[in-house]
Amino acid sequence: MHALILVVLAAGGAFPLPSLDGKPLATTPKQTSFRVPLRFERVRAFYEAQFTEAERAEVQVSLAGTSGKRTLTLVSRRPDDTWRKAVVREGEIDTLIEVTPLIRLGETAIEGNGKPLVQFVIGRSGDVKRAVDTIGDTHVEQIRR
Repeated sequence: MHALILVVLAAGGAFPLPSLDGKPLATTPKQTSFRVPLRFERVRAFYEAQFTEAERAEVQVSLAGTSGKRTLTLVSRRPDDTWRKAVVREGEIDTLIEVTPLIRLGETAIEGNGKPLVQFVIGRSGDVKRAVDTIGDTHVEQIRR
C-alpha cells in the first residue's frame, strides 16, 4: 500500500502536499500548480485527515461537483500559513492542485507632504456664465437646490 506523507515546501505554514511511496513531489520554490499521481479520493482523504477538528475552524474544506469533475476547495484563515486558498481538481488519471500563495510584507511608514505630479484645474467657461445670466436668477436658484 502506498503511504501518504506531508511535504513541507518552506519553513512553517507551507501548504501540505501528498506524496507517493514516501517520495516527495519534485517542486520548485515558486511553483503554485502541482500534478499529483493519485486519484482524487486518496487526495481528498489526505486533506480531510490533515486538518484536525480544531483546525477546521480556521481551514475551511468544501467539496463541489459531480463524479469526474469534482473540486475540493481549502481556504485558510490561520495566521502562520503561507497560502490562502487551494483548489484540488479531479483529473482522469491524476489530480491537479492549484495553490494561491500569501505574501506578507513588513510595515512601511509613509511620511511626507508632497503634491501630486499632475493637477487638474477646471475653470468655468465665459459662455456658460453668459448662458446662466440670460436664464434669470429665480430659475438658477431652483437649479442650485
